[in-house]
Amino acid sequence: MKAFLHKVQNVFDKPLTYYLIGFFAVFASFFAIELVLLSMLGADTLFGLVFGFLWSTLLAGIVLFLPRLAGRIVFGVLYFALLLWALAQSGYYMVLDNMMWVSTTTLAKEGTTFIGDVLSQFPAFWWIIATVMIALGVVIVCIFPHPPAKPLWRFPYLACSALCIIGLCFLPKLIFSQDTANNYNASSSYRATYNTMYDAKEVYNITGLYQLLARDIWVNELYPLTPGYKAALSKQENEVDAFFNKRGEKKPNEMTGAFADKNVILVMMESMDDWMITPQDTPTLYQLMQEGVNFTNFYTPGYGNGRTLNSEFCMNTGIYLPTTSNLVFDYVTNDFNQSLAAQLGNLGYDSRVFHYNKPTYYSRNVLESAMGYSEYVSYMNYTTDKQDLCNEQYFLDNEEINNIFFREGPTLNTILTRAAHLGYTYREITGYYALKKYPEYKTLYGSEEENCARVKAKVVDDMFKQLLNALTARGELENTVIIGMTDHYTYGYKNVEELYKHSSVNSDLLLEKTPCFIWSVDGPSRQVDKTLSTADFLPTVLNLLGVDSPYNYLGQDAFDPDYQGYALFPDGSWICDGVAWQNGKILMNEKDRTVSNTEIHNMQTLSQEFRAVSNLLLTSNYYKNAPG
Repeated sequence: MKAFLHKVQNVFDKPLTYYLIGFFAVFASFFAIELVLLSMLGADTLFGLVFGFLWSTLLAGIVLFLPRLAGRIVFGVLYFALLLWALAQSGYYMVLDNMMWVSTTTLAKEGTTFIGDVLSQFPAFWWIIATVMIALGVVIVCIFPHPPAKPLWRFPYLACSALCIIGLCFLPKLIFSQDTANNYNASSSYRATYNTMYDAKEVYNITGLYQLLARDIWVNELYPLTPGYKAALSKQENEVDAFFNKRGEKKPNEMTGAFADKNVILVMMESMDDWMITPQDTPTLYQLMQEGVNFTNFYTPGYGNGRTLNSEFCMNTGIYLPTTSNLVFDYVTNDFNQSLAAQLGNLGYDSRVFHYNKPTYYSRNVLESAMGYSEYVSYMNYTTDKQDLCNEQYFLDNEEINNIFFREGPTLNTILTRAAHLGYTYREITGYYALKKYPEYKTLYGSEEENCARVKAKVVDDMFKQLLNALTARGELENTVIIGMTDHYTYGYKNVEELYKHSSVNSDLLLEKTPCFIWSVDGPSRQVDKTLSTADFLPTVLNLLGVDSPYNYLGQDAFDPDYQGYALFPDGSWICDGVAWQNGKILMNEKDRTVSNTEIHNMQTLSQEFRAVSNLLLTSNYYKNAPG
């Protein structure tokens, strides 16, 4: 092998092959990274390939212009850094159907808890390609060509790189000229996507990996440090006001105050998909949904990075996670006067959060306080036994936590469950715990994944059952309202075709429909079929609790007769009035009605405004100065 590399090196060291073979090898290495990610994501973007070609040429010109040792080092650092980033992006996309910003890497620590389950979902071809690409980089580093002795001979590469920079500056203008091709197609809105940087995957579809990374670093990391960015923030409140002024005045409706003056137990049911709730496996949850207010078309779009945190933050504040590279933790000093805990706090409620994980996980010890909660109660502060931490009803079984939970009212208790989260294997800790309790589930359904998913759901259902028993025993059942909402569908389920079958859908977009209900023993029983999303949760719950919030919210009250109802997704997709639309195609039309170009255009415009306002609510600290 050593002799072979030496022979190749001799060829590379000749001036002519330095310009031809040497350049091609270095260029092809960089371009291969772009092509590999393109194939893994199944993307089809001509402009992305052009961007990738220019960037690969630019990088090859730079490293070959340098002296050999410096060029070799720079090539190795660039190649392996970019390859690692491409592999990370492909893996992230396989699991979450989205792409990362550079700032997302700060959340990597939280993801290590499930790293084994996540890596097990990567197909064999991912590992093969990763191995081949690593080997390619090692080979090029080993045989990196010697430049000609005279530095002047290297200047053609510098000129080549300069031409690529000019091309990269003018290519976006060519792309924007295509916007007029189809005024009603979201994918044709190149200028808005490229300039606003709301969604990493959308930008990638236009620019490819290298240009996305360059734009991310400039727009999201460097530009915010400049005076121009700070000046732009002062204009944002006016944009938000204009968005809200398009709506009519909020008025009471027939459901206003239906659950007023009750203690509130809000349960965010981790990964509890709609198909997992059945009379056989989860009889308590099934009964609560049948007897209470059941939202049958409730969607949980995945904004930002962190599906669970996105829904948790939105259900509490009415705002999605930022779709820019900023993280929600950047805004913990904002005023969240509009939040559920803050609004109930104005009525004398004491609000606390209950969860198994440590307080620093997703910085919940800081975030929950910012949202108005007085305490984040971690089960880890009361036990080190892993079995206890798998027990969803541990807050009822532990006397100390039980006393905190059933403190003097009025109270808001938010419970974050764990059991139904990925992975769905017999060896995964919560699955193992659930199967010890219900061993019959190991053979009850058709696959290991389904057996595990359903038995995990049963453990969550057990918690609801014991909660009702505890409330009854304390005489608090009539004085309590229970709210259940799922954070996201079971995206960790490997067999996607089986998942489609379980949910009776044919696309990833429609998988986003998840359970949501609100129940009290003497409350109304009602099925709500209007299309809703996580953003509608807070204004709807406040209305049902009879809280007259003075604030405008991104979403709207489900019972407002003037609100048509819709779910808007970060990639520009939308669902409204029985129609689901994505990437220029109608995925669902339940009423077989005519969907005009005007309707599609109006919904797409609304979607863009909606995403922008959600971000602006955070960046402008809107609720600090809003009335209230």
